[in-house]
Amino acid sequence: MTPRPLLLTLTVALLSACQTTTITTASRVPLPAAYESAPAAAQPDDISRWWRQWQDPVLDRLIARALAHNPDIAITRSRLQEARAIARLADADLGPTVGLGANAYRLDTNLQNPISADTRALLAQNPLAGSIRDNRLQKHADILSLGLSASWEPDLFGQKQSDADAARHAALATAEQTHAAQLLISAEIADQYHRARATEARKRAADTTIATLEQLARYIEARYQAGHTTAYEKDEIQSRLSAAKAKRSTLDAEKNAAVRAIAILCGDTPQHYRLPDSPRDTLAHPPAAPRGQTPQGLIERRPDLRARATETQAYAAKLASAKADLLPRIKLDFLGQGVLNIDGDHALKGWMSLLTAGIQVPLYTHGRIQANIDAADARLKTALLQYDRTLLQALADVDNAYQGEAALAEQERHLSEALANAEQQAADAEKLYRYGNKTLAEALTARLNAVQTKEALIQNRLAHAQMLTALYKALGGGWTADSTPNP
Repeated sequence: MTPRPLLLTLTVALLSACQTTTITTASRVPLPAAYESAPAAAQPDDISRWWRQWQDPVLDRLIARALAHNPDIAITRSRLQEARAIARLADADLGPTVGLGANAYRLDTNLQNPISADTRALLAQNPLAGSIRDNRLQKHADILSLGLSASWEPDLFGQKQSDADAARHAALATAEQTHAAQLLISAEIADQYHRARATEARKRAADTTIATLEQLARYIEARYQAGHTTAYEKDEIQSRLSAAKAKRSTLDAEKNAAVRAIAILCGDTPQHYRLPDSPRDTLAHPPAAPRGQTPQGLIERRPDLRARATETQAYAAKLASAKADLLPRIKLDFLGQGVLNIDGDHALKGWMSLLTAGIQVPLYTHGRIQANIDAADARLKTALLQYDRTLLQALADVDNAYQGEAALAEQERHLSEALANAEQQAADAEKLYRYGNKTLAEALTARLNAVQTKEALIQNRLAHAQMLTALYKALGGGWTADSTPNP
């Protein structure tokens, strides 16, 4: 058999043995069919833009701006572009490499003719002797050399494909970092926004408390001057008034801190940033908890779980690549070259080609390959354990948030009833005071009790809004799949 058919036969035989080393991965956590506290529904609610459930146009605009201009999201998108490029680079290694080379030469020679004068005289009689009859030999030539080279290492046992798969899954994990950033930023905006609105409500309640206490202090001062009360009662009301003013003094700073945090999240300068007024009392109208959510939907939706899953696939691909080091590798090289004399008739003066095939089989590596396999296997096991831990925590987060939201919603109903009763009692005490059946102190005390209940309701509504936000975070809401990589 000639060398070329033998080479082709060997190549076909090796390619026919091509296979991919596969690694199976599976979580050991049994996935429950449903949550303990989630409301059921035929279809799950859409939670990708959960903040719209509050129907607050100011909140909608703030989150939209943050998703477009937040620096952290921009950083993750830049890293995603890098990961995509790396994935394309790994995928490109599966194909051949072809190159074209060219060299130009200019040849100038001027040599003393070594042939004796007598011999040249004899040659001069022959018209075909040419320049050999001259005293000096001169030659001028322009030569162009063209070459084509190609190299390819066939992926016989899937090592390169495993490397490409690892890079692709790494890019997918980076995309989940972008989704996680969107989730966290939208939730943080909502938390800071609700904190700012709650602080505004607390300021109004504090102003009412201070005004009522000042009125009560004047009343007690008058009674003290008339000898109808003691200095103890006078000092007590002054102490309550000072405490109320001290509490009020920090509220502006609390609101401004929340507003500056919103500015930073939106990518704006925090100095002189102002929070627009809203036509809707967001805290007083919380949305219902999302319905129809399932644990299966959680692993498909929550970015940290999706990132852990893709990281596990990446480590599995790296393990497959490490195992492929035990198997043979083949490399094909081709070189073709031609020479053209530009001074002549421009026809090809000569050409050559070379096709080589090489095979490499590891025989002894002093344990290097096996150590690399063991390390890759350990990394995969660690990734699987981290996925299981993240899944367990995610399942707990969801039910904790559902139960916490339900408890705060029930507490809000009780506080709303208590506030309605306290306000009615304050109104009745005001009427009784006007008709002389209650003292002013009793009427003002009833009003203070109503304000205190109002403050408790404000705190509850803030906690309820924050728990709803935590629930949406736990479910993985707040991002869209517009940045999924496709390397």
